Amino acid sequence: MPSNSNSLSRSGAPSSSTLLLQILERPGLVAAVRELPAAVLGKLIERIGLEDAGELVALATTAQLERIFDDDLWRADGAAGDETFRPERFALWLRVMQEAGEDVLVQRLCELPQDLLALAIQRLVLVVDMDVVEEQLGFGDEEADALRSALETSIVEEWEEFRLIARDADVWDDVWGALLSLDRDHHDRLRALLEQCCELSTEYISGQGGLFQVLTAEEMLDSDVAAARDDRRAAEGFVSPADARAFLELARRPGRDDQRDPITRAYFRGLDAKQLLAAPQAEPSRPAKALNELAALLRDAEVIAPAPAEPLAALTDGSAPKSHLVAPAFEQAMSDLRQRDPDLFATRMRELAYLVNVWIAGGVHEGRRPRPVEAMETVLRTCEAGLRATPTVEPPAAEQALETLRNTPADTLFRRGLRDTKGARG
Repeated sequence: MPSNSNSLSRSGAPSSSTLLLQILERPGLVAAVRELPAAVLGKLIERIGLEDAGELVALATTAQLERIFDDDLWRADGAAGDETFRPERFALWLRVMQEAGEDVLVQRLCELPQDLLALAIQRLVLVVDMDVVEEQLGFGDEEADALRSALETSIVEEWEEFRLIARDADVWDDVWGALLSLDRDHHDRLRALLEQCCELSTEYISGQGGLFQVLTAEEMLDSDVAAARDDRRAAEGFVSPADARAFLELARRPGRDDQRDPITRAYFRGLDAKQLLAAPQAEPSRPAKALNELAALLRDAEVIAPAPAEPLAALTDGSAPKSHLVAPAFEQAMSDLRQRDPDLFATRMRELAYLVNVWIAGGVHEGRRPRPVEAMETVLRTCEAGLRATPTVEPPAAEQALETLRNTPADTLFRRGLRDTKGARG
């Protein structure tokens, strides 16, 4: 259970321990946890602290966890940097799942994608065939002596014909314990997992001429898992940092405004294809009252923001106070478009959501990655600048602004505004 005994945080929101108790002590809210969107559940676990959230992890569905992993197991080194897999974070998840119960841990290990597990295990444990190790040791040269010395000082366990060598001694007990738990009832699953890890290692040993070369073997699997993650996130509107940087680089260059850039074309083409191919799913039965109560509790705890609290959200219902608009001409044109052409308004909203995701992934705010609300405000200000930079809108009278918005995608206005403002600094 959480160690924080304070009932309220400094902001007046309940502490993590109080919040967790408020959920776990009410059966309706416990059931509603499994119905939360994965992104919200991930924020709740982050708010509680992963080390203290074992009960929530036990309640989560495997589909929720897989989606949470997409966010939690990948981190960028700096603002707008590429995201890389963090194996030490996965090891912490193993520990938390183990604390939630061995049955919970084994169920997750059986249901999560094997490629993801293989990537994580390969990063935490070097899996090699014992015959290959003996062959390397039998050469009798300096490299063999160095290898023998390294093995003697390493944490090593044997499982059937495989030798498992710890790559991170701090998490070895968690990883080895999880593998033994999996072996208890799912021997074949563990064998398939270790064979996949060993295959990568063996390929590099034979192809690169030495056991030490396998330390880079996981790069191939890394790209496969990352691609699958990118596909899942792209279907939800996320933009990769690499694509975001490419878009912003192209946007800052002088060029034609009457053609959409290739990054944006590919994004919407892929998004439309995924939405078209997605099989319709029946809406699950949801305890609506309990979900509403849980949502209210999470808002009070500042896990999720009250709606509509952000400029982009306010555009959808016209609730933004005129004194608070960060882009008055553009937002007024969006409000007018919402009233006169709801379908085109929906298209422009999709374009704005794309731009917000671009700026979160590729922009910088005060030396760090922008927060969503900061990205929204930057996008709206930049589209405002693009609207004002359009030759037919000077000054941007309401009807002229609306007509420009009808004929000009938001990403085009953003590109104009980015060049006009020399970079849309947040």
